[in-house]
Amino acid sequence: MVRMNNRADNDLRPVQVTWRFLKQQPASVLWQRGDTKVLAAVQPTEGSLQVNGNGITAHQLEWLQTTLRPLLATEALTITVTCLEDGGGLLAELFNAVYCALTLLPKGKGPKQVAAAVTAAMVAGESLGDPDAAESDLATSLVTMVATPQEQIIALELGGQQAVNSSEFNELILRASQGVTRTNDQRQASFERAVQPNIQVADTDEQTIVIATKNPGKAREFESVFAAEGIQIKTLLDYPELPNIDETGSTFEENARLKADQIAAILHLPVLADDSGLMVDELGGRPGIYSARFSGDHNDAGNNAKLLYELTGVPAEKRTATFHTTLVFAKPDRPDEDLVVEGNVKGQILGIPRGDNGFGYDPLFYVPELDATMAQLTVEQKNKISHRAKAIENLEDKWKEWIKD
Repeated sequence: MVRMNNRADNDLRPVQVTWRFLKQQPASVLWQRGDTKVLAAVQPTEGSLQVNGNGITAHQLEWLQTTLRPLLATEALTITVTCLEDGGGLLAELFNAVYCALTLLPKGKGPKQVAAAVTAAMVAGESLGDPDAAESDLATSLVTMVATPQEQIIALELGGQQAVNSSEFNELILRASQGVTRTNDQRQASFERAVQPNIQVADTDEQTIVIATKNPGKAREFESVFAAEGIQIKTLLDYPELPNIDETGSTFEENARLKADQIAAILHLPVLADDSGLMVDELGGRPGIYSARFSGDHNDAGNNAKLLYELTGVPAEKRTATFHTTLVFAKPDRPDEDLVVEGNVKGQILGIPRGDNGFGYDPLFYVPELDATMAQLTVEQKNKISHRAKAIENLEDKWKEWIKD
């Protein structure tokens, strides 16, 4: 049969792991294989093992707890696993997500044995590794297997539309065994890229700060703040293997914290992140955190057109607005000690764009004190009075003492 994405019978869907996904729970991961997404978090406790589930069945929860027990170095743990999306092979991916989270526990509390899980399916007389949701629905029989790289089987779960015969069972076991080996390789490669190299920070990195941006121009605005102290600036361009951080916060500060805390936890380096936007008083503060995607995804012309449309008929004196920046400076593994500063520029939204410099809403944002829009200023002028420049000024007053603590 022809599989989705032209996969061969033994090919697995791609895996993406976001390590230390939750800032308040470092032993947490977002595990995604294909369209299946699972969030798992582990917290050491004083009591016995507790496994809690969201979006999974009681049977799956019981299976997970039974399967995990022989692998644990300690049962003084609370494990929470959440199914965000079931795109096939959910039982296996529940295990894989939890196992990854366990590996982030302090030494001596993580898993005492290496193991991985995969599902194999018999579809139209063919054995397939790692079925997606459509293939699982068509499967006459399914096997979910947890095993070590040395082929020691820890758990088996059978499913499907009919009982599996012995020859099919042997074929599915072989297919699942191949998948377990590849899953372990995928997981280890992800760990080595994102976590392992940064567990011990090299001496040369002790004087390094990461600016959470891929924009070299934005990073240069921060260089003068740290250069006098001999601190090297790096950006996300220096760490291409870092996972994308979804900005799911409801405020500028929450979005900046998400980026700063998660990247600091992964790199074990101080990270400075920002979130900025335009707040229009007549629109109740919109577009706010959605400034870059007000009309779509980073479409400046569309955003400006939508802004002008929503302000149709609003007189000039009521078209007041603020450009805002929040900076969050995070230390690795210390999210409760983030340094947060802000910067603002007051202005008005014009009815007709002016100026060819700048980007975004700059041609519409008029600064009365300068009798010019942001887009009519030179780069040097803008960098002196911008919301980010003011936030940087506030940062300069505080960061040296903060980073010593």
